[in-house]
Amino acid sequence: MVDTLQDYAAELSSCRITQGTRAKYSNYQVKIIGWFVTNHPEFVDRTSAPAKLRLEAITPAVVGELLASCVINGKRDKEGNTKPYSAYHLSAYRSAFKSMYKDAKVDVPRSVEMQIQNCMKGYQNKVAGYKSDGLLKSTEGVHPLTNDAYRYDLYSYFIAA
Repeated sequence: MVDTLQDYAAELSSCRITQGTRAKYSNYQVKIIGWFVTNHPEFVDRTSAPAKLRLEAITPAVVGELLASCVINGKRDKEGNTKPYSAYHLSAYRSAFKSMYKDAKVDVPRSVEMQIQNCMKGYQNKVAGYKSDGLLKSTEGVHPLTNDAYRYDLYSYFIAA
């Protein structure tokens, strides 16, 4: 009975993820598996048709190395200069990596979870420094809404109602 409930709970939580998100995760997961094949082939199970990771064997140090490598090179702008990624970029890798555990129905080890959280907090601090140094834009998104515009929009909404 407990196994049935756990399977059903896993199925419900996986239904929450949309097709677009699942496609994005699969793109990042391919990159993650490629990184493991290149840097740590001992964690790759090649007996299955598509290569899979031996998730239960992955250590926190390797996870930190993976997340650091995801952002260390940065992206290139039109002039060819390297700029650091936003915190969202690292968050996408984190979500895809944790989704691999969920899809395999394996719990993320607590030590790995702590390493992921520490890397995320550390990179968010680095991104804040990049923004204050001018390496990244201080606002993210396509069209940031100023505080005054936001207030005007709320005001006009309530007046019109």
